[in-house]
Amino acid sequence: MIYYSGNMELEVISEIFRGQVNDVVVCRNRLSAADARYTLLVIHDRDCARSMLQVMENNTRKEESPCLGCMTQNEDLIFIFPYREERKFSSFAKGQALTPRLGERISVNLVMECLSCGLPWPLLYLVLEQDEVQITKDNSIYFTLSIDLSRLDGEKTERNCVSSCANLLLELLTAPEKGRRKKRKQLQSFDLIYKKTAKNAYAGFPELYQDIKLTALPEEKISLMNRIKGMWMRNRDRLFRLLLVLCTILVVVTLAVLITQMIFGEIIWLRLFQNTFDVIGTENLHRGGLT
Repeated sequence: MIYYSGNMELEVISEIFRGQVNDVVVCRNRLSAADARYTLLVIHDRDCARSMLQVMENNTRKEESPCLGCMTQNEDLIFIFPYREERKFSSFAKGQALTPRLGERISVNLVMECLSCGLPWPLLYLVLEQDEVQITKDNSIYFTLSIDLSRLDGEKTERNCVSSCANLLLELLTAPEKGRRKKRKQLQSFDLIYKKTAKNAYAGFPELYQDIKLTALPEEKISLMNRIKGMWMRNRDRLFRLLLVLCTILVVVTLAVLITQMIFGEIIWLRLFQNTFDVIGTENLHRGGLT
């Protein structure tokens, strides 16, 4: 299957989701040598297509929207988004939160991505609810759009999204279960988010962000040994190159000394450091000769 959009010929290379109202496919542009890939939301249902158009039109964050374009083909309405491989937050985040502080840092990254992603709130709500939150190995957060639009509700707001996000954070920040070797008390950030979520008190992501930052554990001071280690790790390539240059210079100088000693019986370039007024030919003024 090929979809045509402007100067792109989008060839389907895999199908991620097939549903009652929409499909999700991954395509590559046959006219581009860059092998860029795209995620296409292909909507078959007319009511869903109408709702989706209204959601995108009412998006108050259009300038940051990741949507690359919209087109129609046959009777389908198609939205184009950048493609990224999945690395599920639900599978990896807990394992990467090795310390409470790391868990809080990942939480901040998730909230910031919700604030900056540019998705309309109804779509962001589906992303959060349908396990489309992804996490990189360095704890950065991104979203994918392999979503089932049969649950699209244009009335979902930021309040709904922040509530869904808070539930994900509670799972991440919860203390280890009883019976594990290492036990810790619940974090203050967990307690505060739990209480507010139970009351549905969050109206927006800035409030959730502030609660995490205000109750987060203080950053540990870096020890002198860790600073030295970090400095070495950051500059080891540069230091190695400098050491290599110095060794090369030393080898060249040593070879020059040996060659001049063999040919002239002395190191002639050391004469540069002699006082020429004290030595005239074979006479040395300090060892007899003129007084």
